[in-house]
Amino acid sequence: MEFIRVLDTTNFFIFEQIKSSLTELEIPFKFRNTMDSSFNNFGSYEIYVTSDFKTEALKLIDNINE
Repeated sequence: MEFIRVLDTTNFFIFEQIKSSLTELEIPFKFRNTMDSSFNNFGSYEIYVTSDFKTEALKLIDNINE
């Protein structure tokens, strides 16, 4: 099963909103938090979905970012 990155952001609130929406829609995903815990100026929040759900996840992200 191949996972594809669909989000790379420094905005924690957008990251959490998208995670919540993916869970609600039962879209399988993984996430990675590379934010520096001391400064929050370095790193990002990433979300990965399986290739089967890539299109659906990208549409969801576009709707949230509007």
